[in-house]
Amino acid sequence: MSKEGHIPLLKTISDFYQTLRIGTPQGDDFSIMRIEDQPDTKRVEMPLFRCNFYRLVFLTSPGVVWSLPEEQFSNSVDSIYFSHPGKLESWVIDRKISGYLVCFTDDFAGLNPLHSTFQEAYPYFHLDAESILRMEENTATDVKQTLEKMLAEMNSSERDKKEMLRHLLQQYLIQVRRTYTDQFGNRAGQRSNALSIYNKFKKEVAAYFQLLADSEVHQQASVSLIAERVNLNPSYLNTVVKNLTGKTASDYIHHQTMLEIKSYLMHTDLQMAEISHRLGFTNISYFNRFFKRLAQSTPLQFRRIHRANT
Repeated sequence: MSKEGHIPLLKTISDFYQTLRIGTPQGDDFSIMRIEDQPDTKRVEMPLFRCNFYRLVFLTSPGVVWSLPEEQFSNSVDSIYFSHPGKLESWVIDRKISGYLVCFTDDFAGLNPLHSTFQEAYPYFHLDAESILRMEENTATDVKQTLEKMLAEMNSSERDKKEMLRHLLQQYLIQVRRTYTDQFGNRAGQRSNALSIYNKFKKEVAAYFQLLADSEVHQQASVSLIAERVNLNPSYLNTVVKNLTGKTASDYIHHQTMLEIKSYLMHTDLQMAEISHRLGFTNISYFNRFFKRLAQSTPLQFRRIHRANT
């Protein structure tokens, strides 16, 4: 638990490696390593955090329990865990594990999360995507071969190494996409303009909550505020989100607000008034009513129940 009440943003891959105590990455735009090669001094319990890059953790053995704001799950043999910029997460490792850790930035991979085709191309990097993908043995074998090629290329001295690594990374992401869409489908469809707006909206919401966490802004997230930040009419934004998801933009912001509150309640010792202030609520009474309406319990009751079960 974070005693100081801070949920850190690990801005670079180096920050992540340092916090996890696994050495130094090959670069701050791309890195790959075998998990079994990580030093014995690495952290086995990672408190709640966010990162500012993409991460795929391919595990060839069980042993990790992830805790996200609204779910907890364990991995199995040959499973992939997905992380994207802004995702709230924590984990505990309960045994020796093996697999591959791949970290990269959007610039390195040539990703544009605001592009209308992003959801179709990378469905596992969305805020509402499945966090873990379990693979069949034959598919996992093909993926491991790609990862081993990446490792070999990373350790080479070829002048065009980065170009080849980008190629192999894209191959890896496509292999994963095929399995992901086979299992979970792809809801992108052909609604390109609406999807572009929706993606931009979600990205701005995530960015705004990080600003709140860093005390750089102090106003509670709302549809009108986010709409202004993305230069859209609030009513139009609501219509786009409702047509795509069946829920309003306000529903989405309230859901994300609840994730933030629950994360503070579960992972910090902050008092209710401080949590309320950090998330921009005008007063503690409204904060309590907001939480109880959506969670059917008070924030204090939620914290007590969570701590009694952990």
